[in-house]
Amino acid sequence: MIGARGKWYDGKTSTGRDVSISCGPERSVIISGDGVNLTFPLCDVRIDPRLGGARRMLRLPDGGIVETGDHRFLDELLRKQGKGRFSRTIHRWESSMGLVLGALVLMILIGFSFFRYGIPFLATKAAFALPPETEALMGRETLQILDRVVLKPSKLPETRRRELTRLFSSAAASHPGRTDWRIEFRSGEAIGANAFALPSGIVIVTDKLVEVARNDNEIAGVLAHEIGHITHRHTLRYLMQNSATALLIATVTGDMTSITSLSATMPTIFIDAKYSRDFEREADDAAVAYLKRNGIPVRTYANILERLGKEHESSMAESRFVEWFSTHPLMEERVKRVLGEGE
Repeated sequence: MIGARGKWYDGKTSTGRDVSISCGPERSVIISGDGVNLTFPLCDVRIDPRLGGARRMLRLPDGGIVETGDHRFLDELLRKQGKGRFSRTIHRWESSMGLVLGALVLMILIGFSFFRYGIPFLATKAAFALPPETEALMGRETLQILDRVVLKPSKLPETRRRELTRLFSSAAASHPGRTDWRIEFRSGEAIGANAFALPSGIVIVTDKLVEVARNDNEIAGVLAHEIGHITHRHTLRYLMQNSATALLIATVTGDMTSITSLSATMPTIFIDAKYSRDFEREADDAAVAYLKRNGIPVRTYANILERLGKEHESSMAESRFVEWFSTHPLMEERVKRVLGEGE
């Protein structure tokens, strides 16, 4: 076999020497050059796999190395060792532009699929596995932060709050594990007519929403919608989907309590984000189902959705908080869908 030229390093100093490499008798490798005359069993020499056109190393058992760019010679040595078939296949793939582009497209599709389907799937699993104590802690801390930042005490009369509390209890009655769910009333011109659900079953209703509603059936539809967010764990799922690193750690290790480290970011879900269309559809479906069970026309819920949409549009120019708290995108589309489900 024709040998190869390379540069030998003794593994102790950075000085290299030009050498020739050849196969000797009885499957040995001979390295010879200026002051260098070494022979090693071929089976004891480790040969780097091919990586594009980069020079490769023969790693010698005495700690020395030989660097060479003669890939044919090294591939032949690997063949004699009974190795190298996989690396040769990989090299052929790397040398094919079509295969490289195909691999790139495949990686993009895998990445897209993971973020589109994998992360939501893991977020759902993690949200439903969260201990109740952890969820309750996150709900309390979130409410405290919102009270400090944008919410103020409600100005509704006590009798009206009691009426709406009974309405909320009625809407939540069919859900198991609802003992800790509660309704909270707040005012806040900055966020206008709104209702939103926090973890652990806390539903916040603003005074403006009660003012906009024309009857309690409309409010019942809104409360059932927010209860839908609670039962489907939408707030937690949204938080985890947007905190993929913490989600993966919690899912892999099983330490769901570590999610509490994200509780400080929970208010941003209401201040800087909107639920996805899928989440809103699920919550709307819950509202429609509740209204049908109780013989309430679905049109009443559609009416308040239309009114809330107009309220948010007219207030958006006055306060950016209204835009931030507008967790109901594409209201017109939702109204049409709700009416379709009610038929």
